Amino acid sequence: MTTPTNLTQESLFGAIARLINKKSFSDISVSELTRVAGISRPTFYRHYHNIMDILTVALTSLQQDFQATVTFHDNYQYILQTILFFQHHHTTVQVLLQAGQETALQQKVATTMAELSYQKNSVAALSDLEAQYYVTYHTTGLLSVILDWINNGQPESPEALARFLNDNSRQLYKPMPKKSEEG
Repeated sequence: MTTPTNLTQESLFGAIARLINKKSFSDISVSELTRVAGISRPTFYRHYHNIMDILTVALTSLQQDFQATVTFHDNYQYILQTILFFQHHHTTVQVLLQAGQETALQQKVATTMAELSYQKNSVAALSDLEAQYYVTYHTTGLLSVILDWINNGQPESPEALARFLNDNSRQLYKPMPKKSEEG
């Protein structure tokens, strides 16, 4: 397997996007995919072992773009940048979701989101374990809300959603009581 060119990847991913609106991802054949993409089967097999490999390349590219695009300055800007990123890539995200790749998408992007979340001032006061819980909770929660927002046709503006999420995540975080301190 060799690295596909951008044109080959885009053609095949675009063909998946068109086909997945007509049938389930598991029902798409390599023959049908290459015909719709306008590439030959040998070209497909030169770059990929199976159709899932196309989604893997798209996921990796999405994660790299996210890493290069989203930074942490303050909570609102971080949330807004994340929403705007996913809004910009909503077609890719929708294809991945329709292909049953929500968990893979969350795992790929969550790593970068977690790294950014550790930059929050509110995390510095927490123990390592509390910080881990906090980051996991906020990372998966934010990503889940954004994916729901995309699936629901983005009914609010990115700014309105970012304000709502920021306002609802602004509470003061207190360290968890130790087992001996619980009543």
